[in-house]
Amino acid sequence: MTSSASPAPPDAGAAHTGRRVLINTGALTSASLWRIAISFVLQILIARQLGLEGLGHYTIAMAYLNVSQVIVELGLPTLLVRDLAQAPTHRRTYFRWSLGIQLVTSLLTWGGLILLSFALPFAPVTAASLWLVGASLPLYAVTATAETLFQAGERMELVMGVEVVINTLILLFSLGVLWLGGDELVLIAVIIATQAISAAVCLLLLARSRLLAAPQEATPVALRPLLRRTLPFFGLALSDVLLQRLDILLLGFIAGPAVTGIYSAAYNVVRVLMKMIQSFWRALYPTLSRLQRHAVDRYARLQALSLRFGLLAVLPAAAISFGVAPDLMRLLFGGDYGAAAAVYRILIWAAPLFLVEVYAITLLMIEHHLRASLWVSALHIASIVIFVPLLTPVAGANGAALAVVIGGVVGSGVSVGLLHSQGIPLQAVGIGKMVVAALVAGAIALLLPAPWLVNCLLAAGVYGAISLMTGVLTLDDFRTLRRILLTSRAE
Repeated sequence: MTSSASPAPPDAGAAHTGRRVLINTGALTSASLWRIAISFVLQILIARQLGLEGLGHYTIAMAYLNVSQVIVELGLPTLLVRDLAQAPTHRRTYFRWSLGIQLVTSLLTWGGLILLSFALPFAPVTAASLWLVGASLPLYAVTATAETLFQAGERMELVMGVEVVINTLILLFSLGVLWLGGDELVLIAVIIATQAISAAVCLLLLARSRLLAAPQEATPVALRPLLRRTLPFFGLALSDVLLQRLDILLLGFIAGPAVTGIYSAAYNVVRVLMKMIQSFWRALYPTLSRLQRHAVDRYARLQALSLRFGLLAVLPAAAISFGVAPDLMRLLFGGDYGAAAAVYRILIWAAPLFLVEVYAITLLMIEHHLRASLWVSALHIASIVIFVPLLTPVAGANGAALAVVIGGVVGSGVSVGLLHSQGIPLQAVGIGKMVVAALVAGAIALLLPAPWLVNCLLAAGVYGAISLMTGVLTLDDFRTLRRILLTSRAE
């Protein structure tokens, strides 16, 4: 198709890409941070109002909710974000199909949860929570379908707007419930009400965004081939949620709500960092998908530099927070949370491993090596299934944390090996120097007798100085990033 408009200046496409990368990464990271912050505040309030067992019950219910939501999606969002980013004229057709499919799967999943509540020997609170969790799923189907189009159109600020508003309402409604003496079941009912609001807001934003506006093509869709194409993405999405929630589900059976509550206190702090990592790569996914098809050189440079900056941020965050873990837990939860601090010191090392693993999985998906991506997740999950039951009876919550780290070692190691086997080498220059600098910073945070906040600042300064002196971080890195995003495209 031709246009009579004047051609854009040479750097217009690159400048647009740069702005989109920054907006998308910032929006999804901000939305994820806000969602995790809200969740974490609720964890603290629930622990203080309902006790560790109450926290355990609520965490287990949220784990079932997260797994059920992935089943409802059936892998469609990830597939359609990739495909509709490259073929925007098919949005209207696939919106209708995706919404219809996810409404059907939501009702089937709700029925499955009801059957599960009768089939397994759950406590009454857990059984009732499954019914309530299922009631939110048809509403979630509407939200998930609309947000798929927001992401495919690289409009992550719309996702951020929905997430911020809805999670703020969850916090406010939950505060009211706790103030009035409500229990875990009433808190779960809050999820249903806010999910209804989320669905309505998403439909309104979708209409106002004009993402479904002309030109659109009425492309034919065959249901069976479409579902066949979603299967690898569904496997990856299910694997992803199991990687984040399987430990909670297993602890609910093996150790009970009290140990689950202690583990959750530490895990929800680590989860903030992991969700930032996940949002970072999720935000880059549509842009990298587009560049891989249309600008291969810039695709290679952007993904390499993204991994480099990710490691430069995550490694010191893990090491420094390891050093000040008891003070961090005391600040967040109050009182004596020594047990949670010990769990945190083990669990935090899963974060840098997770960064490498998600990087590898993202590239394997973009390069259409979905089977390899599934192998990474499958082996990681298998490690958790094996080691959590083995180590938890021996060392309690600490054993569960160690099992999760072992799973991270397996997942990241396998993912790097698969990248090399597919001819996509790991792009991380100076990773050994980064690790040494992070360990030095962690030792400073742990050993200095100054107040812990001062230790954090000093450790961060030392990490930056070592990185600059060893050449791990240079001013050229920032210039290179700016040049990739904002300078003219060769093509």
